[in-house]
Amino acid sequence: MNYLKHEVHEIAPKTWCLSEFRLVNAFLVEGEERAALIDTGTGVGNLYGVVRELTEKPLVILITHGHFDHDGGVKQFVDVPIYLNPEDGKNMHETLQMMEKMMGSSDMNVMRQYYISSRAPIRYPEASVEELLTLIPERSDSPIYDWEPITDGMEIDLGGRKLKAIHTPGHTDGEMCILDEASRTLFSGDTANVGIILMRQPDNDTKLIKICNETMKRLWDLQEAYDRLGVGHDAVTMDKQIVKDYLDLTTGLLDGSIVGAYEETGFRKGDVARLGLAELWYQCDA
Repeated sequence: MNYLKHEVHEIAPKTWCLSEFRLVNAFLVEGEERAALIDTGTGVGNLYGVVRELTEKPLVILITHGHFDHDGGVKQFVDVPIYLNPEDGKNMHETLQMMEKMMGSSDMNVMRQYYISSRAPIRYPEASVEELLTLIPERSDSPIYDWEPITDGMEIDLGGRKLKAIHTPGHTDGEMCILDEASRTLFSGDTANVGIILMRQPDNDTKLIKICNETMKRLWDLQEAYDRLGVGHDAVTMDKQIVKDYLDLTTGLLDGSIVGAYEETGFRKGDVARLGLAELWYQCDA
């Protein structure tokens, strides 16, 4: 296997996971008339080339949330409409300030280098970090891009196949899930995956846990429409049970029946609690 290329997994007919060196996932969904690319990774490697090997149809890009590891590859796609929730769009500069605090710079290539160096030894230990770093673009691109709004309930018609946008705040204010009933897959970005990060709040406020709890209630109410999640990190797909586990975990944190503890594990540090498939870093410092 060539670990210097994106890994491509066909998870359903005309539905692919494009794994950026096992660090972050994008998903490609093809209809009869056009295709949707859900997230674009960090922009390391030739995502555009991988997409064009799979489909020649016109593209639309749907960004689940405005973090650089999910929208960092948008500049590889010229004259392709990019959709982002306005809550994340208006917070773009604030998000970059957070990234600069975490990674020491808001320069895209510095962030890519930090991301690979800190994540690859854990998520892809058999790969060479030094070789992965050679795939960073020679010229750093701007993290700011033009976008069109995607909002709750919006449908994206691909021709014979429709995707539905669901607003799922928590990880960010504008986080979106994309529901594809044709493949019975909920593309969840960082709404629900192996580990959800909620940044530390002043005075340990539980506001984000409450928001996350409401999001999980809503997604679990929709469970009849999907069987699995196409997740942003650490796996390709996960069983929808993870949504129920996050619902129970956040409910327990709020009513006091579950108590987390401070940990420093890999590239994360903060208060964390676990239940079943769910791992919630609910007062996270990094």
